[in-house]
Amino acid sequence: MNPNTRPGVSEYDTELRAGGRVVSLDGMVYQGRTVLMEGPEMFEPLERWAKGVAEALGEPVTWRATDRKGELAGRGTVQPGPAAQNLRAL
Repeated sequence: MNPNTRPGVSEYDTELRAGGRVVSLDGMVYQGRTVLMEGPEMFEPLERWAKGVAEALGEPVTWRATDRKGELAGRGTVQPGPAAQNLRAL
């Protein structure tokens, strides 16, 4: 945990990937540092973030979070819904 963050929260290096590459949409690169509240639902914001991007892309998106030591802290893949459009194809 970063000594400058509040108790009960930690910083992680996070990214969203689709097709094996870090997602970049409209000049926004989906990679950086994220502060997450510790607890059983700590990765829910990343799940929601990835779901929104998967819906926009129309393809699966994988999120990853690594700790300050570079060790994997969490990972998941979300699928777009059936009505999602593939923005890359538009």
